[in-house]
Amino acid sequence: MTTQNGNISSNGAGQETATWRVKAGLAQMLKGGVIMDVVTPEHAKIAEEAGACAVMALERVPADIRANGGVARMSDPDMIQGIIETVSIPVMAKARIGHFVEAQILEAIGVDYIDESEVLTPADEMYHINKHNFKVPFVCGCRNLGEALRRVGEGAAMIRT
Repeated sequence: MTTQNGNISSNGAGQETATWRVKAGLAQMLKGGVIMDVVTPEHAKIAEEAGACAVMALERVPADIRANGGVARMSDPDMIQGIIETVSIPVMAKARIGHFVEAQILEAIGVDYIDESEVLTPADEMYHINKHNFKVPFVCGCRNLGEALRRVGEGAAMIRT
């Protein structure tokens, strides 16, 4: 797999879907490290210099968006792209549960990991994204072993609690 701006995935057209082994290996690289939430490229650079193993690109804190009556969606692609261009560590971004188009956009702009996230407003509470159809590894949250096993069955390379 080639790199783009020092990041893990190139997401180039014509590449085969990444194997499970590659996706799981990429997730293993984050083990024991700190993933920092950032909202600007400047924050991402500070996190990188402080030793973060990856950054999660967020436009705003999703809980604040929902508290104000808004719908928490995927962050602005231009903002995410700015973070990708600024740092050499992996960049993660969140997509709504079940919203495969948001995941396709994130993959196309070159994020290193996609977080199908329960903290955003779900697009579909019953059906999660089929993660096997993507080159980029997915991170998913879970509340119990059953949820963790379902997310892995859908293709998640990393589980968070």
